[in-house]
Formats: sequence, C-alpha cells, structure tokens
Amino acid sequence: MTDQFQWIDNNAALAQVADEWAAASVIALDTEFVRTDSFYAHLGLIQVGIEDQVWLIDPLQINDWAPLVRVLSDPAIVKVLHALSEDAEVLAHHLGVELQNVFDTQIAAGFLGHPVQMSYARLVEAICDVELPKEATRSDWLQRPLADEQCFYAAADVLWLYRVYQHCAAQLKEQNRYAWVAEDSQRMVSNNRPVPPQSYYQKLRGAWKLKGERLLVLQLLCEWRENLARATNSNRGRILQDKDLITLAEKMPTSRSMLQKQVNIPSRKIRLYGDELIAMIERARDSRREDWPERIDSPLPADQAQLLKDVRQVVNTVAEQLNLPAEILARRKSLEAWLRSGARTGDYEVPDIFTGWRQEFLVDPISQCIRTQWEATHET
Repeated sequence: MTDQFQWIDNNAALAQVADEWAAASVIALDTEFVRTDSFYAHLGLIQVGIEDQVWLIDPLQINDWAPLVRVLSDPAIVKVLHALSEDAEVLAHHLGVELQNVFDTQIAAGFLGHPVQMSYARLVEAICDVELPKEATRSDWLQRPLADEQCFYAAADVLWLYRVYQHCAAQLKEQNRYAWVAEDSQRMVSNNRPVPPQSYYQKLRGAWKLKGERLLVLQLLCEWRENLARATNSNRGRILQDKDLITLAEKMPTSRSMLQKQVNIPSRKIRLYGDELIAMIERARDSRREDWPERIDSPLPADQAQLLKDVRQVVNTVAEQLNLPAEILARRKSLEAWLRSGARTGDYEVPDIFTGWRQEFLVDPISQCIRTQWEATHET
C-alpha cells in the first residue's frame, strides 16, 4: 500500500512535500468530503498527484495549510481537477484559498467531443481504457483509519487524472483551444465564490414577483437565514425552506399565531425563530422607500420568445462552425439574461460569460440579431 502513495498527516511533512509540488508545472488535485445536513462539507482527504507520484493528505491532523495554499494559489502551476466546483468550494472554506490556473477535465472533455458533463469514471475509461473502482465512492471519509480500498480509490483518482490531463491538453493545444478551457475552468472558480448574505434573496424562485417592503422582507429573511446557516453549519432548508420565506414576504404576518396560520411554520421553529421573524417583518413595515431593494428582473417576456429562438439559432450556427456543442458556447440562462437586460429599453447589456474567447465569435452576430429584431418591432 505505501509504495503507491505517501500519507501526509502532520504540518512538517506537508511543508516538505509542498516544496516539491512548488517546483512542478502541473499537479492533479482532488478532495474527498462528506456533506449531509450541514451548510459546509466536512473535508476528509486531499489528494495530490504528479506523474506517477501520489500524496494523500489527512486534513484531520493538519492545521498549518500555508505551504499548500502557496501551491494552490500559484498561477505558474496548473491545477487539474474534474468537475471542480465542489472541490473549489471545500478548499476555499477549509484552507481559505481560491485556486489559480485550474484545468477542469470535465470541461475539456466537452471541447473534445465527449459528452458535456461527462463523469470522471467514464472519461478515464474512454481515454485510458481503465475501469476505476467504485466501492469507496460513498464511503465515510471522516473515519480513521481509512480502509485500504478507500486509500487505493483516492490515489487512483489523481493518478489517472494526471494522464487524462496530458491527453486532453495535447489535443487542445493542437487545436489552439487550451486557453479556452483554461478560461472556462477559472470562471468556474470565480462563479463559485459565496454569495453575500444580503444578496441571496435574488436566487429564490419567485422573488421577482415581490416589490417594495415585501421584497425587503425577503432580503432580510434570506440574509438572516444565510448568516445563521453559516454560523451553525446548518442546511438552509433545516432552518426555513425557500417557499416559507417567500410566503412570509407575501403575507407579512405580525404575530406568532399568524406565522402558523398564514405560513404553516411548525411550532418548534416558531419557538426558535418567531420573535426574530416578526421583528424583521416589522422593520420592513417601518422602512422608507429608499430602503427597498431594486426589483428583480422578471422572466423573459412572452413577446421575446421568437427573439430567443433566433438568438439560439445564431449560437447553433456558430457552434457548427467551431465543431462545439451549442451548450458550451452559450446556455439558455445566459441568453435570457442578455435579452431581459434590454427588453423594455433596447439598451442591452452583454453578460460576462460572453467576454473572453466567446466575444470573438458570438457578441457581434448576437448583437446584430437583437438589433434587427428591436428595430423591426419599434419602428416609428
């Protein structure tokens, strides 16, 4: 077992091997964690791989992460991950690091003709003709000692990840598209930054229907729940569900009895949170207009359906020219955001996703399509 990986379980050992990693140009990176009813995942293991060498890092025994943080934040070292979102989130919380110069092999696979969002096991099998063990996938990564099969599973993940990277990187560089994947990979890290508690209300389904003091109620409730969830490491829904927050904002109950009658909040939660909920509602009732949040953009108006169809056809045409899946170029959500931004005024704002490598291929033809439609429907 020990000749296949090195076990790192103290600060001194981590500092020593981190010096070795700092000299590498590429490292494969993975994490194992447990997420149940908590807000934050519980980190159980960090795996690092360079060519045929693998290190398994025990986060339950280490408290000085500075050597590893320096490596993970070094823009000169490529960090290879697969479907990096959760790994980036876990490392950001536990180590306080934002990964730099990342390469997501799931993104790369989509650029190279494999299914978009392909699983890691399927990608390894497709590229390396190796079937990875699955027995330890859902095992308890917080138990100690880890079972041999857990260690072998974890080590194999980064061992083959390094080889998958070599294969994908070579093909992408030959096509002059390596930078595209690197850009999209780094954007995944940026998009994964925590939403400020005071802005979380914008994520709730149906929030766009609220305005004025009711939208302020929702903002206050979401901020309160977000702060409580983070402070107590509790699942948001375990505190109050989204639908309950929306109903509270709609009904604005003023007493504990009304919390139960109008919103159907369980008695236990009323005992825990009732006074706070009523206080936030009263605060919104006493607010001034200048305290109210701006209304959230509504879903795309029905009269924009044809324009959305036309814009998606533009994307499909460009995708065929580039031999890429259309969903890599532009997802429906991004296109709808673009169209919503100017649906009433004609002053359209290009979403951030269409900067970078996409700008060259998409911004002009989509803008022309939008402009043509606007002029045709707003002739004087």
